Amino acid sequence: MERRGIVCAGTVVLDGNNIIDQWPEEEQIAFIRDCIWAPGGPPHNAASGLVKLGAPFPVSLIAAVGDDHYADIFLEKAAAYGLDVSDMLRVAGNRTDITHVMTSAKTGKRTFFYQPGANNTLTFEQLLPRDDAARIYYLGSPGISTSMDASDGWRGALSAARLRGFKTCMELCPVPPDLQRALVRPCLPLLDYFVINDSEAEIVSGLPVLVNSTFDFGLAEKAALHLLTMGVNKVVAIHHPMGAVAVSAGGKTARAATVNVPPEHIISAVGAGDAFYAGMLFGLHDGWSLEHCLALANAAAATSLHSPTTSASIRPWQECLAYAKEHGLRPLS
Repeated sequence: MERRGIVCAGTVVLDGNNIIDQWPEEEQIAFIRDCIWAPGGPPHNAASGLVKLGAPFPVSLIAAVGDDHYADIFLEKAAAYGLDVSDMLRVAGNRTDITHVMTSAKTGKRTFFYQPGANNTLTFEQLLPRDDAARIYYLGSPGISTSMDASDGWRGALSAARLRGFKTCMELCPVPPDLQRALVRPCLPLLDYFVINDSEAEIVSGLPVLVNSTFDFGLAEKAALHLLTMGVNKVVAIHHPMGAVAVSAGGKTARAATVNVPPEHIISAVGAGDAFYAGMLFGLHDGWSLEHCLALANAAAATSLHSPTTSASIRPWQECLAYAKEHGLRPLS
């Protein structure tokens, strides 16, 4: 029987998405103009993004929450997206991990305050699928779970998934560079797909991607190729607000400009990278070309900007592409 579906596993959080008027100086005040609680963390965001895009295959989530009221909020809202949360773990005696996201209405920049909880109890065995029906196993994110970080659990989960016939991928989050390098580089030979942003690409590959804060498509392709030589097996994609590149182990390359989103449509950039990843996974699962994968990834990221949460405003995939066509793309340079 043909394997279909994507299992998203790893560390999740409940996000308190706060829109503040501006970032204050120390000992000064900023006004919270809106606060929305929503499930977050890369595995949840990628999974919910796939569901919102209308993935024609099963999507499930494996992660841990505590036994508190915040866990109830997380599970209720994740299920409301249409996610299969039947494999979620509730860890007795632990709180749910929370991130307070402060998004400046003045600049659009985000700052994260993270309160650890149940993620620090995870073992890689808990993050493995119950069966082998799915095609892709997605894992995120190193540096957030002390138990997984200390036990080489990331490699353990990826190794076990590959032995069971899954195609594997990993998503990262903004942890200190030295920690990111130490945890991620040993995982590269265990990955089939690796989708990262410009900062993560520079940290893990050791090569520049930006020139004077500008995304350089040529340098990004070189970094992607280098990550393939470092062990990634099939595809590396690198994204930035200005554009994205993808390179396959077979030598195929693709470049894509981002959508020209009107400023008045942008509410928050939180989760935009996860929406990009969801678009890539959607296409990779069904064998799309690199060009079509990047086009959907950029379009999904564009529509994710329309709400304060990570996934609420992502549209079905055809509507995402229609939105991109309506508003056009930035110059590909």
